[in-house]
Amino acid sequence: MKNNVIRRKIKVNNLMSEVQHNLRGLRKRNNLTQTQLGAKLSVDQATISNFETGRTVMTVAQLYEIYLIFGDDFDCPFIKYTGKENNIASIY
Repeated sequence: MKNNVIRRKIKVNNLMSEVQHNLRGLRKRNNLTQTQLGAKLSVDQATISNFETGRTVMTVAQLYEIYLIFGDDFDCPFIKYTGKENNIASIY
């Protein structure tokens, strides 16, 4: 797959779509506004809105920070969290 750009882009788009969908739902279930979640991630409300709508792609660090904030409630079928400090996550 390393030389198949289209397949990689599809997998990345699927991952980001799932993350966007889960982020909005999880934020609402935890009664957080976009501004409150932004404060936890050190970004502004507009950035959270852009994450949720797909206009902005979050970094891997931001993705992991969201996992640290929400824990196992942040479910993404494309990411398996190992819970070990040296082997934090694998994306498949």
